[in-house]
Amino acid sequence: MEANRTIRILRLLMMLSGAKRYSMRELESRLGMSARNIRRDFMTIETSGFIMERDNGYRLSTDDTVNRNLKNLLHFSEEEVSILYQTLSMIEGDSPVKERLVRKMNTFYDLKVLEQLRQTDDLTKVQTIRQSIAEKKQVRLVNYRSSNSNSIEDRNVEAFDFLPDYRTVWCYDLRVHTCKQFKLARMQAVELLPTGWQYPDKHQKLFTDIFRISATVARANAELRLSLKAYNLLLEEYPLATDYIKPEKPYYLLKAPVAGFSGISRFVMGLPGEIEIIKPVALKKYIKTQMEKYLK
Repeated sequence: MEANRTIRILRLLMMLSGAKRYSMRELESRLGMSARNIRRDFMTIETSGFIMERDNGYRLSTDDTVNRNLKNLLHFSEEEVSILYQTLSMIEGDSPVKERLVRKMNTFYDLKVLEQLRQTDDLTKVQTIRQSIAEKKQVRLVNYRSSNSNSIEDRNVEAFDFLPDYRTVWCYDLRVHTCKQFKLARMQAVELLPTGWQYPDKHQKLFTDIFRISATVARANAELRLSLKAYNLLLEEYPLATDYIKPEKPYYLLKAPVAGFSGISRFVMGLPGEIEIIKPVALKKYIKTQMEKYLK
């Protein structure tokens, strides 16, 4: 029993030593454990001298020397895992050894995300941004396509953290002096600059709702009643909604804080007749206004 717990804590340490922040639900699913047992293991880990971060998910602190040494010892970078995964994919046929290796890697790393990154040039962007964070240097996002400003231009930023899917990065925008999310797909390239960080005290991750819209704080609480079709599409497009939805036969009820109405309204308007807006009334008015603009 004690040996099993040792193995379990080692697996937990390896997972938490990466850049990804895990929700309690993700840890329960990946480890096959209850939240109560996971919290007990957290206590053991912290008693052993490690520092845990609990904001917006769980991971080991990157500021502690002990934690950094563990990460260097046990944790592969995304590019290293991608190379290993590609090598395994080149082995013809199935073998017990290959299956065991893939299973072990999948225990600690999201191979699906890495494979998607490998198929684009996003992995190169991730590598450059990771280097900038490690060296605390600014980067230039070349020809960034901004939907908000309807422009294509270079952006000089201080990148300081990734979202869990590695497709979006938190940055301090040096032009407008505020923290924003920037999507890798909208960057033509990323260039590492020689200038070090100038505003590290301003690096702050804002509230981000399940529709990936950010604001300083949540601006409203939304409630939607979904059909099965809407429920399926919501979880496929916005997996973080899992924690905010519950069955209400024959429908599903979503209750979630939102940073604004732009993200949730796009989802609602894309599924006419499949979603009932329970509240807030302001969301109904917002969608009505958007529809009137569209019809004009």
